[in-house]
Amino acid sequence: MHKLDARGRVCPLPLFYTKKEIEKLKSGEELEVLTDDAVAKSTIPQWIREHGHEVVNIKESGSEVKFVIRKH
Repeated sequence: MHKLDARGRVCPLPLFYTKKEIEKLKSGEELEVLTDDAVAKSTIPQWIREHGHEVVNIKESGSEVKFVIRKH
């Protein structure tokens, strides 16, 4: 699984880096994104669904959120 640590960055940077990493993946591969930006908690899953990818899992721990995303 590919991993992206976007903690400490504020939107739009977490979303920007997520888009760039998704572009590198092959269909079916997964990306784990870690962020602590409150805006990214909603913009990342929204963008993923709008572009036909799948949010496999969302796990929140304190101010951090971990997304697991599958590219389609």
